[in-house]
Amino acid sequence: MAKMRVRFPTLVLLLGIVFLMAVSIGIAYGEKNVLKNHERPQEREQEERDPRQQPRPHHQEEQEREHRRESEESQEEEREQRREPRREREQEQQPQHGRREEEEEWQPRRQRPQSRREEREQEQGSSSSSRRQSGYERREQREEREQEQEQGSRSDSRRQRNPYYFSSERFQTLYRNRNGQIRVLERFDQRTNRLENLQNYRIVEFQSKPNTLILPKHSDADYILVVLNGSATITIVNPDKRQSYNLENGDALRLPAGTTSYILNPDDNQNLRVVKLAIPINNPGNFYDFYPSSSKDQQSYFSGFSKNTLEATFNTRYEEIQSILLGNEDEQEDDEQWHGQEQSHQDEGVIVRVSKEQVQELRKYAQSSSRKGKPYESGPFNLRSNKPIYSNKFGNFYEITPDRNPQAQDLDISLTFIEINEGALLLPHYNSKAIFVVVVDEGEGNYELVGIRDQQRQQDEQEVRRYSARLSEGDIFVIPAGHPISINASSNLRLLGFGINADENQRNFLAGSEDNVIRQLDREVKGLIFPGSAEDVERLIKNQQQSYFANAQPQQQQQREREGRHGRRGHISSILSTLY
Repeated sequence: MAKMRVRFPTLVLLLGIVFLMAVSIGIAYGEKNVLKNHERPQEREQEERDPRQQPRPHHQEEQEREHRRESEESQEEEREQRREPRREREQEQQPQHGRREEEEEWQPRRQRPQSRREEREQEQGSSSSSRRQSGYERREQREEREQEQEQGSRSDSRRQRNPYYFSSERFQTLYRNRNGQIRVLERFDQRTNRLENLQNYRIVEFQSKPNTLILPKHSDADYILVVLNGSATITIVNPDKRQSYNLENGDALRLPAGTTSYILNPDDNQNLRVVKLAIPINNPGNFYDFYPSSSKDQQSYFSGFSKNTLEATFNTRYEEIQSILLGNEDEQEDDEQWHGQEQSHQDEGVIVRVSKEQVQELRKYAQSSSRKGKPYESGPFNLRSNKPIYSNKFGNFYEITPDRNPQAQDLDISLTFIEINEGALLLPHYNSKAIFVVVVDEGEGNYELVGIRDQQRQQDEQEVRRYSARLSEGDIFVIPAGHPISINASSNLRLLGFGINADENQRNFLAGSEDNVIRQLDREVKGLIFPGSAEDVERLIKNQQQSYFANAQPQQQQQREREGRHGRRGHISSILSTLY
């Protein structure tokens, strides 16, 4: 028992020591785990900064990327859902038609992109303003657009935007020397297909100085020539006879194709100006002049034959034929020998100078033009030989129709000569079937021609377009059939017109007291087609008491100017009355 008593405390002591050691070991192990848990976030941050230290498993990276992708897709769906109502509101606020998009093509590009809010406000304003827009405002905007187009480069506007106008610069010179020039206008259908029916018509103009002769020639085209300035003597050569005519300002003449002719300017001081309408025979739009003599500008048509043919034709040796008819054409190709020859018509070209004795001889048997009555079957006639068909204090309108002109009847061409006084207006009108080619003889002015924009496109609404241009001497413009036109003269204006397809053409005026088609409409129809009542329309039409020609300055503007002058005088008089 005594031994047991001794061992028991010892055992308890040992157990106590073991317990304390266990507790100590447990505490130490817990502190170590705490330290490890504290160090792990720093280690993960270091691993993210430097993934090469401890690469993560591949499946873990895939899971993380998939999670990020799903998160981004969900966020994008939320943003799209928030934008959808806004987009629907914007679509409701946009205009319902495409006119705005068409107009934006004419606007300059902006310097900076607009925000979505600015664009939405602008579209809302445009839509509301377009709904409030009246017909008068649309017309004003259209006129402003057309004026902006007209204020561009003059040559570009004439060439691109107005296919019916040809400035004097559009002529191409065929021959020119110190004695004069011959030139031809470009083809009418060269710039637009709207004038395809004029592809076989050309305008030719020649000018010559005093005491000069245009050499004999014939052409593969019919001509109708008109003297616009100066005087001339034309000689027409046929196989059995020769006829000469003295031509004055306003005289016209039919010159058939293949007819040999030559024109003399007999005046000592005044230049000659002649305009011709050419109708080619062989090739539409192209014609050629054939000269029997050679010059530096052209070769003789005899030079085109072989020596044997020429010797057989004239029953003479070729050397003699060459010296008499052809000249030394081989030597003419050598500049030194060419300039060393004696001065002759071959040096001058197709327009040569003549002496006064030669002028008198050429005019000895010439006849004058027909000043009265209708034109003869041959010979010249004057455009102003009869009374004008339209006339008042503002202008005169002369016309010779195909049924009154045997020379132009088979060509179906009429001739007009229009005189518009300064400050006057040829009232708006249109031709039923004739196409007129108009040459500005003298003066300045402007014209307005009404057409339809984009006629080839099928549209619910056809938009009217105004073609206009300033006119000066030498310019040419075309009046298509059915197109209303008005002409305003800023100085005394003289116009020569060639009417194509003129048989049974009818000229319809849109204003004035006579020949006014609007005036002839039924009263009920006037009230139906115009915004105003029938009474207002008839009263408006009757306001213009002139016919054909009128004052270009509106009466209301004149009245305002008179009232302005009267008001200034009245204001001054009232001031003086207070002083005295």
